[in-house]
Amino acid sequence: MKRFFIILFLLLPILCFSFELKAPMKDFIVSSNFGYRQNPLGGTEQLNLHKGVDLIGPKSCYVYPAAPGIVIDHWLPPNQLPGYKGHDSFGGLIVIDHGNGVLTLYGHLSETYIHEGNYVITNKPIGRQGSTGKSTGEHLHFEIVIDPMKLLTGELTIKSGNFIKYINKELYGEFGDR
Repeated sequence: MKRFFIILFLLLPILCFSFELKAPMKDFIVSSNFGYRQNPLGGTEQLNLHKGVDLIGPKSCYVYPAAPGIVIDHWLPPNQLPGYKGHDSFGGLIVIDHGNGVLTLYGHLSETYIHEGNYVITNKPIGRQGSTGKSTGEHLHFEIVIDPMKLLTGELTIKSGNFIKYINKELYGEFGDR
């Protein structure tokens, strides 16, 4: 019977049709929103689609999964192996499958604490924000990817929690676009 409850507990977030996504950091500011923007690294005046949000927390702060799920992609940060460069754009990168067509992506990580195939929960850190890959400063690039058919058919509803929580700028200073 105990085994049944353990399996049910592990599968419940994947089987649920509605779940809550939490902020991936405890304290942060949004330094760059979702949408079209000029490339912060320069080189072009053309606007590019920024598919996530950039969040800045206190130096080297922990990053947490937005919801329980399974790690389906993991690129070590470049500083963890000699000669290794990590993901071309994001350096240290983690992608988590939350089931029902929902994925989350965490980029520019300076450290990671998980491996591909791990089951992760929201109160255990998966890494630390960093400035790896194509980055202008320490932050977390956070994306939510949703299969539109799951929403259109009613198979999935998403309940938003207290996602945008701004940190005290006086305590951490002013941050520019990163």
